Amino acid sequence: MVEGNRLFNEEELETMSKDFMGLCMEALEAGDIDTAKHWVRRQDETKDAIHDLYLHWVTALLSHIYENWGEDAAVKAVRDTAVHGQASWAIPMAQFKQKIIEEKGLKSYVEWIIDMWRQHSMYPGTRVEEDDEKITIHLKQCGSGGRLINMDAYSGPGGYKKLKQAGPHTWGETDVPIYCAHCPTVHEITPIKHFGRGAQLWVHASPFPKKKGDPCIHHIYKNPDDIPESYYERIEMVPVDKVLPKTYGLDPVSDCASTDEY
Repeated sequence: MVEGNRLFNEEELETMSKDFMGLCMEALEAGDIDTAKHWVRRQDETKDAIHDLYLHWVTALLSHIYENWGEDAAVKAVRDTAVHGQASWAIPMAQFKQKIIEEKGLKSYVEWIIDMWRQHSMYPGTRVEEDDEKITIHLKQCGSGGRLINMDAYSGPGGYKKLKQAGPHTWGETDVPIYCAHCPTVHEITPIKHFGRGAQLWVHASPFPKKKGDPCIHHIYKNPDDIPESYYERIEMVPVDKVLPKTYGLDPVSDCASTDEY
């Protein structure tokens, strides 16, 4: 019961100090299935709100850099923030892959990836297959890059930018959506640079959605030596271990960051 001008009773205020999982587990432990389902539904209804806000903000910032300072500056911003500085995450993820496989095996690494995708708006529509050579993850909609494409976020006069210059930083492709531009660098090039051939987080087989409705397909090879050479050729990282592309598609004279310090 709420008294006076108050909007919430004490029990309602108490629920606001707990997250969805905590509320759900609390209800389950009390045997209250209906309340647990309520919190699961609330979580599902609201899970993308902040995710999509930052997804659009990052893509808008990169498009702003592209529009005002050019494509090279946008590519450099993607690379430098993902690989260097306080926000860098490419190397820590590659390190984590090495650690979890060494300690627990490839199965645990694949399970960890799927756990990440469960938090990244990849469902429904994700499908995982296995053969003797590899694990294949079919993402009906990548929760970020593919999600933007399916929103038509790159269309029209206010659409986000696409990279026009082909290079290792785009898998040799043109018209790569600017948000997707981190994928070759973070998932493939940087891990190889620091940990050698076969260290890719996964291989982008698609390599990215070309149009609305296209899936994003990832391969994780059980034996890294089985990764086809074509996946190295498109990022210009053959034939010697840990050799970076010289420019990442940037001007090597004006861009001093496109060196082996990467």
